[in-house]
Amino acid sequence: MRERPDAVALESATGALTFGELQARSATIASTLREAGVGPGDRVAIWAHRTPSSVAAAFATMSLRAAYVPVDPTYPPARVQTILARAGPAAVLHDSGVDGPAPPAIDRGIDLHELSGNGDEPPAAEPRPDDVAYVVFTSGSTGVPKGVMVEHASLVNYVVFGASVVGRGGCGAPVFQSLAVDHAVTSLWLPLTVGRPVVLAPTLLDQELIFRQRADRYTFVKATPSHVRFFERFGRPDYRAATRILMFGGERLDPSLLERLGERVRGIRLINHYGPTEATVGCCWNEFELERVRQLPSVPIGRPIANSRAYVLDGDARPPEPGQRGELIIAGACVARGYLGDPDGTAARFIEESQLDARRSGRAYRTGDIVEVLDDGSLLYVGRVDDQIKVGGYRIELGELRRHALSADGVADAAFAVVDGDVETIEAFVVPDAADEPAPSIADDVKRRLGELLPPGLLPRRIHTVPRLEINSAGKVDVEATRRAVG
Repeated sequence: MRERPDAVALESATGALTFGELQARSATIASTLREAGVGPGDRVAIWAHRTPSSVAAAFATMSLRAAYVPVDPTYPPARVQTILARAGPAAVLHDSGVDGPAPPAIDRGIDLHELSGNGDEPPAAEPRPDDVAYVVFTSGSTGVPKGVMVEHASLVNYVVFGASVVGRGGCGAPVFQSLAVDHAVTSLWLPLTVGRPVVLAPTLLDQELIFRQRADRYTFVKATPSHVRFFERFGRPDYRAATRILMFGGERLDPSLLERLGERVRGIRLINHYGPTEATVGCCWNEFELERVRQLPSVPIGRPIANSRAYVLDGDARPPEPGQRGELIIAGACVARGYLGDPDGTAARFIEESQLDARRSGRAYRTGDIVEVLDDGSLLYVGRVDDQIKVGGYRIELGELRRHALSADGVADAAFAVVDGDVETIEAFVVPDAADEPAPSIADDVKRRLGELLPPGLLPRRIHTVPRLEINSAGKVDVEATRRAVG
């Protein structure tokens, strides 16, 4: 901020904010938080609209050696209340000047819209490596929000490595993801760290703001595959004109999606990026060329980032041979501290790396993800340990069902759900490649294709043709929301 105070740091629908103005705004918020008694080790909840105020609030919180806790304003009220109860924040920051859902009536609330002045200079003491930088709440397998505590050492390791991959050229990155999921950490902190601007888009629908013509292309655009499919339905951006790098993360990346993008990604760098929240956004990266992955079931997630390690163990807790599968365990600087206020949950998923390698020490995290070790040593994401279903006596992974559906002509995307009842059945939701494709034709084609590949007991009872699959605030497919939309 001090090196380039007049350079643009944040762009939004309301205008631009320079690094100097961002620093001044952060100092004002930090002064208010100090007066409210916030200090090292505390947590500050942020009602996190994608606005300059939210970013300044995060900076201010970390400058006090406290952890920011972003809360998505679109979350259901019950989830918001659960997150706030578990976070136990020393203060809750919100901005009444922003249109959108308002926070619930809360104690210790501070309205950023009412703050004025430049505040004091940031505290002289910088955050320590083992201070918690932020807490992101993720549902996990139980559906109950779990607060993942990420330390500054982990965040810095990720940002420094990421900056070395994307470089310092270009004009930053857009943020259209929810600030309450760690997917946005990449698009927010990487550009700001190297003095490049961030474009804050209120929603995914603001594609004119996200992809408008600029003097220089973005350094990178990071999106989930579901985000890209959304853009394909409503804008079909030319990524060559928009960005130097297209980075994927959050979901399995199918080569078929890249085929659909065609020439619009030709000549730009493509990166697949993998990591659970507990491994600080991204613990594996893979820069790839479409020609090399076209025949694979998905794009490999690659190898661990700097100062991080990957262990793959089969059912007998032994490393599998190339071509075999096992659970992925991540260790090293990227691993989070654990779950806030949940020692049992932490003990169940976080282990000592010395259990895997006696020469090592520190934390490791059992991801619950199944990967295959390729001949070159890179990793191919296969699915979840808990992604396997059993219907009619047959076992199959949901990801396999989806791949089969995508092999049918005219299918742009697909998702599956198990429906409970007297007899468990499967429902399918398919998105046609063309908006005017007759629905019965697509459903029949998918049913015929699945019938060629699967036993009768695994064929969907119903196949719904939908204009799109609903996606949640993390940018991932929300099958239940898609079912509700069908009615």
